[in-house]
Amino acid sequence: MKYLLLFSNPTERWDEWRRLTADEVQQRREEVLPQWNALFDWMGEQGLDADGLELEDPAKARVVQVQEGNTIVTDGPFLETKEVLGGYFVVDCRDLDQAIELAQRVPVASVGSVEIRPVVEN
Repeated sequence: MKYLLLFSNPTERWDEWRRLTADEVQQRREEVLPQWNALFDWMGEQGLDADGLELEDPAKARVVQVQEGNTIVTDGPFLETKEVLGGYFVVDCRDLDQAIELAQRVPVASVGSVEIRPVVEN
C-alpha cells in the first residue's frame, strides 16, 4: 500500500532556521546528513523505494484560490499553524506497521512530526 509521509517542523524551528547564516545552514545540514544516510540505508535493506522532496521555506509559498471566477493569489501559507510542512515521501510499504517503522526513523520525527496518510489507489 502506498503512503504519504509528511514531514513537519514547529514554526519556531523555521524561524530559527531563517536567522542562520549560509555557513551555519550548511553546518547543520552536514550534522544531520549521517541520520538521513542511515535512514536511506535502512530503506534499501527493507526494499523500500520512496519518492520525495524537501520543500522550500513557506515564506516563498503562494496560495491560489478561485472565487466567483476570479483567481486570487496570496503569500502563503494561508493559515496560521504551529507546524510547517518541510518535505515528504511517497512510499509503497508492506503495511501500516512498516510505514510507522519508517516514520519513526525519519530524522524530522525527533524534532517535529511525521504524518502518515494512506494514498487512495483506484
